[in-house]
Amino acid sequence: MSNPKIKILLVDDEPDIIEFLSYNLKKEGYDIISANNGKDAVKLAIKELPQLIVLDVMMPDMDGIETCREIRDRN
Repeated sequence: MSNPKIKILLVDDEPDIIEFLSYNLKKEGYDIISANNGKDAVKLAIKELPQLIVLDVMMPDMDGIETCREIRDRN
């Protein structure tokens, strides 16, 4: 029986950062999902239930702190 992949949600408004992190984490066997903003991150976190969220703090519109609070409040 194989272990299920650990799902990680990457959230950053810089596509290059998501691409870099995603490439390296996928190479290590993690299942990666990503969002470019806080609102999409909240939706994905609720839908996908990742085991880990790597969240940028400084993003436009909804910053990382607000995104984290929103995710915590909905779970």
